[in-house]
Amino acid sequence: MCGRYTVLTEDEIIEIRGILKDLSLQIVKDEFTQYGEETGEICPTDRAPVILQVKEKSDNAISFESVRWGFKKWDGSGVIINARCETIKIRSTFSKLIEAGRCVIPAGEFFEWEKLGKDRRKYFVKDENDNILFMAGLYRDSDDGREFVILTKKAAGEMRKIHDRIPVILRVDQLEGWLSGKLSPDDLEKLDYNVTVTPCEDENADISDQLSLFP
Repeated sequence: MCGRYTVLTEDEIIEIRGILKDLSLQIVKDEFTQYGEETGEICPTDRAPVILQVKEKSDNAISFESVRWGFKKWDGSGVIINARCETIKIRSTFSKLIEAGRCVIPAGEFFEWEKLGKDRRKYFVKDENDNILFMAGLYRDSDDGREFVILTKKAAGEMRKIHDRIPVILRVDQLEGWLSGKLSPDDLEKLDYNVTVTPCEDENADISDQLSLFP
């Protein structure tokens, strides 16, 4: 999976709030206003809007906040930005968050780099009908504030041609199931979602920070 995804427009943020309301999810905190992001892309360690499970309130309580992308590694050597849904139940870093640390990360699209020998080709991946993407994730509290990771699964369909992993993308009618705990990590492995994969015009974009982010 990619190491970058696009910021949302103001209209998309408004649309997301409407979707959450229609799902009868109770927004107990809404502190997201704007990115302050000028590049148009979210990169690891950036802050981004995230829909958080708030288990201590109720099963349908959520918080819409600006959260940092990436769990800081214990030795300070960098950040972990993704987790394989197949192994989060057995990895101590993530297993304790399955009960009360679920989140959803909305995005316009995300980027992936295809290996072509020694070169790389950049693609953007989006919903086939240009809808907002909702990626499943986990979050935790740290000394520096809240931080999140994006869950990934084995790629299928068009995505598999360029990479063997893809974010776990939820349909709108699956958001409540993931946030409330009704969907299990095993369920995530079986989810299908249709995306379109298109080469970016700028094929020579800097990829130095993308080569090992999503193994």
